[in-house]
Amino acid sequence: MHKIIFFGPPGAGKGTQAKLISQEFKLPHLSTGDILRNKLLDNDNLAKELKQIMSSGNLVSDNILNSIVESRLKNETTNGFILDGYPRTLQQSEFLENILLNSSNSIDYIFNIQINFEILKNRILKRSSEESREDDNIDVIQTRYNEYLNSTQKVSDFYKDKYPSIFYELDGSLQIDEITQKIIQILKKSWKSAKILNISSWLSVWLSCIHPHSFPRDFMARISGVNIPTNKKVNIALTYIFGIGNKTAVDICTNASIDITKRVSELNDSEINKIRDLIDNDYTVEGDLRRKVSLDIKRLNDLGCYRGLRHRKKLPVRGQRTHTNARTRKGKAVAIAGKKKVTKG
Repeated sequence: MHKIIFFGPPGAGKGTQAKLISQEFKLPHLSTGDILRNKLLDNDNLAKELKQIMSSGNLVSDNILNSIVESRLKNETTNGFILDGYPRTLQQSEFLENILLNSSNSIDYIFNIQINFEILKNRILKRSSEESREDDNIDVIQTRYNEYLNSTQKVSDFYKDKYPSIFYELDGSLQIDEITQKIIQILKKSWKSAKILNISSWLSVWLSCIHPHSFPRDFMARISGVNIPTNKKVNIALTYIFGIGNKTAVDICTNASIDITKRVSELNDSEINKIRDLIDNDYTVEGDLRRKVSLDIKRLNDLGCYRGLRHRKKLPVRGQRTHTNARTRKGKAVAIAGKKKVTKG
């Protein structure tokens, strides 16, 4: 079954959509907000502490939420799940990835619901009057929204950069049923493609059994959480890992005493394990490197230095000729209707 995460500011409707998708596809819905509100009904010290935190609009500590999520996910990773309200910090996202990695699972879909703050405020105030929720008032709304901008939005941006193929942006100002239909269309289309892919993989294995001299070309070796292609030379295949270039790949092969002319399919288990251990111990790659780069950019932004300002404006940072190569950051130029081309007279 599939694993889904919903992101969005408080009141954007992620909880509502998570419940509807849970009912549609019979997936367990794990809402940290609902779990915490149920905990408030208890008469113990933790319930009192939670009530004080939530009524002020602040986020519950990582340790409390991590323990709650871990206990719930132990029974749900094989059945699939929908996460709503978690992860909210980069530390929580790292904790979640470790849980999934240890159980040989991964996130399949990430939905980010975006909405204007004024619409958000009116929506939450209406919900407060209908559901009599103490944690919904003007001051708390502003505090929770600021907390979202300072922490949770960074998490959604991290997932957007790391998993762009499974990250979907949704307009939260649409009607509830319109948003639900968009999500259902995405899920059904993706699941249909996944079934076709599974059939294709099964056929390739079946055909290889009929023709002994043929073999499946799709088998992959997994290093640092990345499936590297087995039909390429080792030094080329290693560059599929974020943070490893040509020179680093050659250095890894040299230190592991592996001939770089070998293809990955020709490596034995001990050689693959040797490469894996070298990368894990001596190099920062993939998620760790992306987090480091993200934090470095944030630090430059906070300092307000030249490089930070260039990052903020999404312009080349290290002195490149902006006039000719800015498109690497801005993307393809879009023609403006009615604008006349300047001619030299």
